[in-house]
Amino acid sequence: MRPPVIGITVHVAEVMAKEGHPEWRFQVGARYAEAVREAGGLPLLVPTHAAASAQAADVIAAMDAVLLSGGGSIPSRYFLDHPDPSLRETNPERYDFEVELVRLAWANRTPLLGICRGHQTIAEALGGTIRRDLSRAGAKSHYQTEPPTVTTHTVALTGGSALADWLGAEAAVNSFHRQVVDRPPPGWRTTAVSDDGWTEAIEAEEGFGLGVQFHPEWLSDRHPGFRRVFEEFVLAAKRYSGGAGG
Repeated sequence: MRPPVIGITVHVAEVMAKEGHPEWRFQVGARYAEAVREAGGLPLLVPTHAAASAQAADVIAAMDAVLLSGGGSIPSRYFLDHPDPSLRETNPERYDFEVELVRLAWANRTPLLGICRGHQTIAEALGGTIRRDLSRAGAKSHYQTEPPTVTTHTVALTGGSALADWLGAEAAVNSFHRQVVDRPPPGWRTTAVSDDGWTEAIEAEEGFGLGVQFHPEWLSDRHPGFRRVFEEFVLAAKRYSGGAGG
């Protein structure tokens, strides 16, 4: 049998080629695909730009699970020129495509994993809310300058949750975000909270649905529980591809 197919959404951005002309390029961290492959899945990249993407319904039909990746390269100056942007405003085409993808996946009970921006997109697409621009809320910065393999704060895990089973009552995580999930969507619950009180993870009450604000793909060497995130995700995809649902 083939490995379960895991679709990983890809940021598409206009960049200047070395020859001096602008062109559209795919941007996504290779660690997402590496983590999926190491867990036994077959990673396939899913473009999120209208000119390059398939129909969302066709993507869902072709995949056994969907991983919504973190944000692509958005210049830090963007947040100076656009104070308090919504999630959609930072990339409308990507947002609209991923929202449709999430809603179709949720309706079909296709296993869902969202990381960083992907976590926020899942929440908002399914009826949750986002707290925008933590700096305006007087919070400490959650956008670290250290490499992603470095942990910068802790999260408390909710007893009885999947994350608590994999990581224990508390875990150290990395942090690269300016917004947070404020309220999880119906059918989901908050299962991790940062040491200063912000939502760091949500889980679906039925099937496999998980959103994490941190980046577990960079932390698997620090704690086996972060590998479990991908291992359990791929197992859910395998069950789904076999007709047992997520």
